[in-house]
Amino acid sequence: MSKRPPSLPAQANDMRMQMALRQIDFGAAPRAAAVPAPKPQTAEDALALKRRDWLLAVQERQRALSPYASGLLTAENLSGEDFLHSFYAPGRPVLIKGAMAGWPALERWTPDYLAETVGDAEIEYQGGRSRAQDYELKKDRHRKRAPFRQFIALARAGGNDAYLTASNSAANAPALAPLAADLGHLDAYLTRAPGMLWIGGEGTFTPLHFDLTNNLLAQVTGTKRVILIPPSQTQRLAHKSHVFSEVRDVTDPARLALHPQARDVLRYEVLLTPGDLLFVPIGWWHQVRSESFATMLTYTGFHWENAGHESYPAG
Repeated sequence: MSKRPPSLPAQANDMRMQMALRQIDFGAAPRAAAVPAPKPQTAEDALALKRRDWLLAVQERQRALSPYASGLLTAENLSGEDFLHSFYAPGRPVLIKGAMAGWPALERWTPDYLAETVGDAEIEYQGGRSRAQDYELKKDRHRKRAPFRQFIALARAGGNDAYLTASNSAANAPALAPLAADLGHLDAYLTRAPGMLWIGGEGTFTPLHFDLTNNLLAQVTGTKRVILIPPSQTQRLAHKSHVFSEVRDVTDPARLALHPQARDVLRYEVLLTPGDLLFVPIGWWHQVRSESFATMLTYTGFHWENAGHESYPAG
């Protein structure tokens, strides 16, 4: 039986969840005053962690027995019911083709069109990123403001220094409102809660992390290369700071030399092209690099429960 569209209270819950995500900046470190001092790890705790890692490794080996169970699948014409049963509920990534067909933004959103449509309205973006390695963990230090047209010029130049990200969404909603008319809807999977926009040039990079919600990435223009790593590989990824990995980039020989245990992690590589959707389940590690000027949306307003962020042990 197909799921009905959510009631108004459910839509309100979606909006509250998005606001919570914006407050925590998709994994920004919690304020020090709110984090209790960590308790010393006991021998019993260490044994429990070893048993957890053992179970995850055994489960991964079992999935590897089947190409269907262990592969990253691509789907077309995927119904909401099939998405729920085969991917959302099991927490399994999937690349979805064709669901964005007909969205005007796929053709219109060139840098020139974006600059002309939004004009000189002031926006917030992440800047000064090339001078720091912790720019994701400490987003507040990198919040910059500029006329949108000026930001587009910075993005067109390429590099990782200027990036309009999901963490800027709340601040930018009024300025970017004219772009909403170019977007369609994904009613099979999502409520009508707005997505969070990413705009950046070739070379923008989001280091290895996982998110506290299930996410649907909607590539509008340009291309992005996404590397996905299942939660079973966490013990190899030097997970020390909130939702981030000290490895940062599993394609960088220098980082792998510092963290050799990450060299052989199980991973999936996806090239997102215009019109592609990628479902990234909660807890799945991923890193994202733009291979051209690109625009993308992140959606979290699914028809089904998506509230892992409320109980994450952030300490």
